[in-house]
Amino acid sequence: MDFVANSEEQNKKIKKTLGIEEVVELFRQAPSSLIHPAPAEEDGLSEMEGIRRIQEIAKENTHLDFDSYLGAGAYDHYVPSVVSAITSKSEFLTSYTPYQAEASQGMLQAIFEFQSCIAALTGLDVSNASVYDAASALAESALMALRMKKAHKVLVSETIHPSYRAVLDQYLSHDGLEAEIVPMTKEGTTDFDKMRSLLSEETAAVLIQSPNFFGILEEAEPLRGELNALNIPLILSANPLSFGLFKSAKEQGATIVCGDTQPFGLPLQFGGPFCGYIASDKRYLRQLPGRLVGETVDSEGRRAFTLTLQAREQHIRRDKATSNICTNQALAALASLVGLLWYGKEGIKELALTNYQRASYLKKGLQKNLFSNHETFNEFVVHFETPHEKVKEAFHKEKIHPGLHLGRFYPQLENHWLVTVTEKKTKAQLDHFLEVAERL
Repeated sequence: MDFVANSEEQNKKIKKTLGIEEVVELFRQAPSSLIHPAPAEEDGLSEMEGIRRIQEIAKENTHLDFDSYLGAGAYDHYVPSVVSAITSKSEFLTSYTPYQAEASQGMLQAIFEFQSCIAALTGLDVSNASVYDAASALAESALMALRMKKAHKVLVSETIHPSYRAVLDQYLSHDGLEAEIVPMTKEGTTDFDKMRSLLSEETAAVLIQSPNFFGILEEAEPLRGELNALNIPLILSANPLSFGLFKSAKEQGATIVCGDTQPFGLPLQFGGPFCGYIASDKRYLRQLPGRLVGETVDSEGRRAFTLTLQAREQHIRRDKATSNICTNQALAALASLVGLLWYGKEGIKELALTNYQRASYLKKGLQKNLFSNHETFNEFVVHFETPHEKVKEAFHKEKIHPGLHLGRFYPQLENHWLVTVTEKKTKAQLDHFLEVAERL
């Protein structure tokens, strides 16, 4: 991005106003090891020289044209061209928080339609105007339940994405709240017998993920009777694309569902920005973080949109706010909305089925390496006797990234890999993967 630097005279005025002698004083709280000393002599470059130097550095970058089987919450789906065509329009690309409804009808309607799509997809009553990502959505969902029941503990399945659990722990640990981990079985599913034994009046909610971190479809049906008897909500973290093929969140008995809409219209983008969604039944309406957009009529009776519930710290006293989420991922939510509408009701089913079928093809070819025989969606776990470094080396020689090595998250799964397949993988690519795997 081009810019014009401050003049030396401007720099002097800025430093005088701030009451400092040198700019480095602004970083006095940072460890000295992180501060690069100023050059002894002036070594500045002209604009032309600077651009040339940056271009020379950029040439050192290389593009690795690998077939990637990475997933674990960030999926390589095809993004229809219509998504960027709409999101790059200046009225959306440059818009900010729609405080003034009369000047923000387009963005407000887009958020309203996003909420409506999420509610329809999940089967639940209400959705908010999005949060940052799936991890923050899970943490905020837990806080919703903790506030409603005024309890201090939630039960969390070990099969939930480790990064999501880390964020949840960060949210809860500083407020004297507890996320008790329920161990998984040897096959990578939630130990529901153990979870059942831990249920009590002090439990604010039960948190599971389906498809879980290993791609396995979890089924909390055996717990439903106990949860209802103790008035404990089920919080489900889910890839929303799975609802196109399998049971909706409501059909699974979820009171709150959360996740990331990245599979619809958002490219990987080095890990973000993505778009977290939360939907719930109407009892939790006033607990939803951030804000909601509602439909109304203006003074002339015309259809109009406005911010309705805004229980966030910018609008009310901090001690009354449901969350410190100060904005929603409006542009990312719009991209997902366009993707959802582009595919439509039947298209989402076809997309989900295509993902399932292509993953199943590779899974069948790796039958002898499977970690579990449970039903999966999009991704599954395989085990190789060969050490993981050798596995990675063998696949990389063939320009394939075999997936996510699980040993970094679960020590007992040292030579296991999480393999993800989306609609973008061709039969030729999948066969190539199987050829390399056969040689291990």
